[in-house]
Amino acid sequence: ETIFYWFKEKRQKFWAKYGARDRRVWRNEKYQSEKIKTTKYTLLSFLPKNLFEQFHRFANVYFVFIALLNFVPVVNAFQPELALAPVVFILSVTAIKDLWEDYRRHRSDKEINHLDCLVYCSEKRYVEKYWKEVRVGDFIRLRCNEILPADVLLLSSSDPDRLCHIETATLDGETNLKQRQVVRSFIDLDCEFDPLKYNSVIECEKPNNDLNRFRGYIIHRSGKRDGLYKDNLLLRGCTIRNTEEAVGIIIYAGHETKAMLNNNGPRYKRSKLERQMNVDVFWCVIILLVMCLFSAIGHGLWMFQYGDKRPVFDVLSPEGTELSPVVSAIYLFLTMIIVLQVLIPISLFVSIEIVKICQVYFIHQDMELYDEETDSHLQCRALNITEDLGQMQYIFSDKTGTLTENKMVFRRCTVAGVEYSHDEKDITPDPQLMDKVNECSSQMEFMRFHSQSLNQIPPDLCDVFDFFIALTICNTVVVSSPNQPRQKVMGCSMLSSPSAESTLTKLKEEKRPEHDLQHAFSPVPPNFDKTKALAQDECELRYEAESPDEAALVYAARAYKCALVGRLPDQVTVELPHLGKLSFELLHTLGFDSTRKRMSVVVKHPLTEQITVYTKGADSVIMDLIRPATDDCKGKRQRKILYKTQNYLNLYAADGLRTLCIAKKVLSKEEYASWLQLHLEAETAIQRREELLFESALRLETNLQLLGATGVEDRLQDGVPETIASLRKAGLQIWVLTGDKQETAINIAYACKLLDPEEEIITLNADSQVYPACTATVSLHGLCSFSSLPSPSEWLVIDGRTLAYALDKSLEDDFLAVARSCRSVLCCRSTPLQKSMVVKLVRNKLKVMTLAIGDGANDVSMIQVADVGVGISGQEGMQAVMASDFALPRFRYLQKLLLVHGHWCYSRLANMILYFFYKNAMFVALIFWYQFYCGFSGSSMVDQWYLIFFNLMFSAFPQLVTGTLDKDVSAETLQELPQLYMNGQNSEEYKPYMFWMNMIDAFYQSLICFFIPYFAYVDSDVDLFTWGTPITTLALFTILLHLGIETKTWVSLVLYYAKSLFFIVALCYNASCPACFSPSNPYWTMQRLLGEPIFYLLCVVTPIAEYLCQYISIS
Repeated sequence: ETIFYWFKEKRQKFWAKYGARDRRVWRNEKYQSEKIKTTKYTLLSFLPKNLFEQFHRFANVYFVFIALLNFVPVVNAFQPELALAPVVFILSVTAIKDLWEDYRRHRSDKEINHLDCLVYCSEKRYVEKYWKEVRVGDFIRLRCNEILPADVLLLSSSDPDRLCHIETATLDGETNLKQRQVVRSFIDLDCEFDPLKYNSVIECEKPNNDLNRFRGYIIHRSGKRDGLYKDNLLLRGCTIRNTEEAVGIIIYAGHETKAMLNNNGPRYKRSKLERQMNVDVFWCVIILLVMCLFSAIGHGLWMFQYGDKRPVFDVLSPEGTELSPVVSAIYLFLTMIIVLQVLIPISLFVSIEIVKICQVYFIHQDMELYDEETDSHLQCRALNITEDLGQMQYIFSDKTGTLTENKMVFRRCTVAGVEYSHDEKDITPDPQLMDKVNECSSQMEFMRFHSQSLNQIPPDLCDVFDFFIALTICNTVVVSSPNQPRQKVMGCSMLSSPSAESTLTKLKEEKRPEHDLQHAFSPVPPNFDKTKALAQDECELRYEAESPDEAALVYAARAYKCALVGRLPDQVTVELPHLGKLSFELLHTLGFDSTRKRMSVVVKHPLTEQITVYTKGADSVIMDLIRPATDDCKGKRQRKILYKTQNYLNLYAADGLRTLCIAKKVLSKEEYASWLQLHLEAETAIQRREELLFESALRLETNLQLLGATGVEDRLQDGVPETIASLRKAGLQIWVLTGDKQETAINIAYACKLLDPEEEIITLNADSQVYPACTATVSLHGLCSFSSLPSPSEWLVIDGRTLAYALDKSLEDDFLAVARSCRSVLCCRSTPLQKSMVVKLVRNKLKVMTLAIGDGANDVSMIQVADVGVGISGQEGMQAVMASDFALPRFRYLQKLLLVHGHWCYSRLANMILYFFYKNAMFVALIFWYQFYCGFSGSSMVDQWYLIFFNLMFSAFPQLVTGTLDKDVSAETLQELPQLYMNGQNSEEYKPYMFWMNMIDAFYQSLICFFIPYFAYVDSDVDLFTWGTPITTLALFTILLHLGIETKTWVSLVLYYAKSLFFIVALCYNASCPACFSPSNPYWTMQRLLGEPIFYLLCVVTPIAEYLCQYISIS
């Protein structure tokens, strides 16, 4: 039986036991099944749930309230059914859109849930089941090229090395293969894994979304406990490669898998323009209430003047009694809210969504944002912040992979204090260094043949040998061959990976002498297949690395004939000149992380039998870990090498190269055994595991011997200098936040024209390791004094250590004061957390619009914090893209995205919103002026069909077209004159006073539009609608003419369409509705008006009078 339960709040524990007597499999149904459901609705819940979600928008609640209020007989102003039509239409359109999206999710869920997989069942065999039928605790058999249905703990693999290769492209976009290893206690199984014999307890952490961490341990019946790590876990969505078969037990299923917990869908962000618009909607509500209150008071006073003598047209209460002036005023207040409801733009929110979708579509269609080399387009992952692209003020950019190609080329290196350069595009070995490699290999071959000690080799040659060995094996590179893509090269040994406990036992039992070359060195291993090796040599090996840096170093080592030819869990095989293939026994690997900034491997040297630690990492870290030099000859030599290497590192950084230091350390077996024992305790710890592992790594990686350093070039992307120059002309402040060395970052900043040679540099570095906080405090307080505040021509450079203290609450204001006064800021050696903290500080303190752009997982945090996040689909996977709002193939496309599309989107939406407020206010004011002539009774001279559908039908379509297609300036001009972008930065298109100017303009034009027809028909015998219809027509003409004037790109076809639609609807309506709303009779009204010359005269005179007076007043 299988039992599952939670305990200690943070762990999951289960005991799986398949007994021989009881063949039934019992599963606890409270645990998550593999069935996924990403839909929001069911057939029964759709209507109530969708309406509930739509009513979260206050505007929808308001309009439904107004429509329902119209059903109250005492206060109704229109036919109740007619008043419901616009609200029902808006809600229906949104509901249909939501239903279609949910149906697509349902189809996707059904397709995924009905995929097949092999699950162990009670019949003691694996049977095919749907994914939705799988649960936590099931044993599952996985086959090559199969997609994982859940998070599976790997218990067995057909690979002789107990490895399982997976492709994680669906999680992080990386197509290079990654290795996962069978749980340590199951590695040494001689037979096929049998679920019936499984009898263990597994404890692990609760489901979480951290893809790079998995903690837990497995306890066997014997009491033995083994740690569980991320290398033992196969994540849902990954694809099995290079492994015929694997077996595992499901740890997390369905929505509890790490992939599903990371799938939060698109993030909702509210744009700056939308926030401003909401304020103006609130003012519209205030204006509406004021107009309704004024009308109610007017109606109460008008009724009060009659006293006890009621007017003949007075409306009685439903009970047939007379209403007091006060009660009449209250009822009239509610009636006026219904009549003037158009002032609140019901179609504005839907129109904005439609326009944004259209804007995104046209941005996607821009072929200038397509990258042919990578066959990738711009992606818009956030549909609701397109206008924010036109208002950016600060850009925070990563360097590597964002400004640069992230395609590393090995350029220079220094070994034992001697520098060697490589200037060709393809790595051409330095002749002097190549001679040293050959000489060292030749001497080692001679000593092997004569059984002599390697101590006789000169130290310089030993350093060269160890340097290239470190480049070759200190990595996680997977070896493959072009003729068998996705198939790893097995190397020369089939050894199983030993457990840590067996390694300790082996260390205690070994008694071979350290320099027994006859036993240590074997150019042809016992199980070496010569035919297979020759076939491998005929084709060039290919390396699949997790980072471009690792690949560049391994390819560089191969150019010097030190080639990585095979990697197994327990050994790495290297081919050297003269020596042939050497197999280094891999004892331990300490992977690279952003905290330690280094990586180490512990190997048993095949020539000396010594336990050797090879370490590579950032020079700022490695240099602090070098063994202090002594006063003897070796110490003086080490001090000299250290001094020369540091000088060369400075030169490499000045040339813009990425630098790494290479070091080694030799351990005795007792030292390694002692360290390994403590490290095992740290690995199996549940609490404080990361902290204990860091301390354990630090114990190993100290007192190192420096071997040399490398300089790798990361070239600038095409068009980066020009893009940065244009963005700076556009008024954008550009900060570069990078984890690179300070000198390297400065040189790249010069190359991309972020910094000018004429400008002065302010450098904030905590030179003292003892008092970095004090250094930062004194520097920032000194710079913030009034006499020494930086000028705009200066730029600031700050390192990560100083930045950590500058971001402290007590110093952040001083840091910000210094940084904002500089032209550019360069933050070096910054961690991912520091990047996000800098972006958040600037955004919150300065109240500015921020954009963060990056390409790697270390940029995700700052991308998510910024107002707009942009991901580059580069060499470091797709983590940044998946976390971003917009994704670009290259940095240079940012110029057109912001300066052209950003400007257009902001300008179009800003003008569309202001136009919405204008036209609604203008139309509502016409009804308000009429109240002075009808005793403030809430009557309207506009037919209720026109009043209800004016916004929805007649005046909506033109502004949708102009909001999508209008161009105030051409794309060429916007890129030639980047200064035009400042229009959006300063919110020139939508300032608070513009709302009130539009309101005043609307009320002014409504006065002319109302009173010119009034005086034209005064003392005539026309009925109310024969007078009101020309006013409606003139209002529409005025509004469309206003749109035509405001539109920069003339779209007269749209305006003619809107006018024609009005006349067609009016003619059809007046011809087919002789007695729709008795006693009113709109029959043949428009037809009669079209036969009267005065109607045409009004259509010409009124708009001219409106805009002529406005032009004179402006002049």
